[in-house]
Amino acid sequence: MRTAATRPRQLWPFVLIGLVIIGAIIAALTVYGPWRSSEPTATPTGTPVPTTTGVDDIDPTGCLGGSERDAAMVIAAQDEAPHTSGGAIEVATAFVRWLNQYPYPRASDIDQIEKTALAADAPTKDVAAFFASEPNLSGGLVPDRTEYYLSTVPGVYNLESVADDSVTASIGTALVIEGAMSPTLKGSITVTMQWQDDKWKFVSSEGTRTTEDLYSIGLPFTGGC
Repeated sequence: MRTAATRPRQLWPFVLIGLVIIGAIIAALTVYGPWRSSEPTATPTGTPVPTTTGVDDIDPTGCLGGSERDAAMVIAAQDEAPHTSGGAIEVATAFVRWLNQYPYPRASDIDQIEKTALAADAPTKDVAAFFASEPNLSGGLVPDRTEYYLSTVPGVYNLESVADDSVTASIGTALVIEGAMSPTLKGSITVTMQWQDDKWKFVSSEGTRTTEDLYSIGLPFTGGC
C-alpha cells in the first residue's frame, strides 16, 4: 500500500515478449509486468460483451470448460460457448490458459489443439514446433523450466472489437508460480477469435495493452480458476 508521501515508481513497461517464431509458428505476443495489488486500481469501465447474433450473451466466467489446463478444457469451452462476444472471450481465455504454462502441454494435447482449436486463417497450425523451441512464455519472470500457469481468479477482460464473426478481446491473468499465486505479477494479452465450424477458434494474439491499462479498464470475470 502506498502512502501519500511516496511517489510510486513507474512499473511499466517491464517485459514485452514476442512469441513470434520465424516460420510463423503462432503469432502471439504476451505482455507481463509487476502489479501493485491483486485488484484493479480503478473502477472497471471495460466494454460489456454485446451479442454478435440473436443468441443471449453470457458474462464471461474466465473458467468455461473447467479448471484443468489441457486440450479437453479448451475443446469443452469451444463446445459450450455460444456464438456471442462473451462466448468468444471464454474460448480465448481457455486458449490462453492452455498455452501459457510450464511444463508445456502434452504432445497429444498439442495435436488435438492443432486439429480443433485453430482457425483456418491462423498464421500457422504448427503448435508442436512452437513448443519444441522451448520458449519461456513468462518472458523470464519465471526462471526457465520452473512450474507456473495462469489464473483468471483475479482476471479481467476488455472487448476490443467485433466484426462479422470475428471478436478481439484483451485478457488479464495472474501468474501462479510453483503453486503460489504471485501478488505482483499479472499479464495482458489481446486475442482474436473467429467463428468457424459452429465454434470459436483461435486466430492470433498480440501485446496491445499494458497490464496497468487493462486492469484499469477491464471487467472482472464472474468466476475464474
